[in-house]
Amino acid sequence: MNMVSMVRNTDVDQRDADNAVVIAVTTHAVWSNQDIQSSSEPFGRGAAFPLIQAIQNVNKKLLDKNPQETQLFDVIMLSSDSEENQSRIIASTKHYGLEIGRFCFCSREDTMDTLLSNRVDLFLSTDTADVSTALQRGMVSALVYQHTADHSSDQLKVLLSGDAVGFSEGDSEQGFSEATLHDVKAARDSIMRFAALIGEMRKKFALQDSPISTTLLTEWGSRDVCARALRTLRARGLMVEEVYCLAGAPTDPILSLLKPHIVFTDGL
Repeated sequence: MNMVSMVRNTDVDQRDADNAVVIAVTTHAVWSNQDIQSSSEPFGRGAAFPLIQAIQNVNKKLLDKNPQETQLFDVIMLSSDSEENQSRIIASTKHYGLEIGRFCFCSREDTMDTLLSNRVDLFLSTDTADVSTALQRGMVSALVYQHTADHSSDQLKVLLSGDAVGFSEGDSEQGFSEATLHDVKAARDSIMRFAALIGEMRKKFALQDSPISTTLLTEWGSRDVCARALRTLRARGLMVEEVYCLAGAPTDPILSLLKPHIVFTDGL
């Protein structure tokens, strides 16, 4: 694919370009069997499928509260697939009723330029390398948790890495290389930008029955790092429902229990 093409979904109301929170998600995160060619059947549901449904529920709840609301999620589907798959991607999206406003077809080399030109607020992928690369270039990016494909939830669940958010200049004494420190700082700055947006949307709902849930988790940092992260997020206006300081303990048991849709990591 040598050029970037954009296709609008005429079945979906287009969001306000100035106020919408734009999320770009890769097709390989949304669909599970894209490698199967020459089929007219819809793609299977991938890890990001429940995420899209949860995002749609947030939009619905916001519009229920205020029909004139313009700060809504605007979802873009990003694909580097062959041209033969493009029509099937669009047909699968409409088949399941996913509210994807636009489809961007581009090469992997053009991904970052495509994200920037569409003023994307958050880039989501199941590929750790994609997320790490985007974070290092200052793009707000996060992982789609792989084990939510069969777990539907009306509540959008966001997990943030306290190791990145609570990082400070004094932590350089822990033996991190200069390159590692740079990556952590870039990840922290990108997480903070999106956390502020989530905080604005979260404030539009009461403490109970909110369609957005946020969790803070520190994997390897000290309790001081966790406390700094919590204070930092609160200063940005983001309410955090649960906090976990693992101090080196395995993350899998907590993740399998929480089943977050989005996991903000430190980019390492």
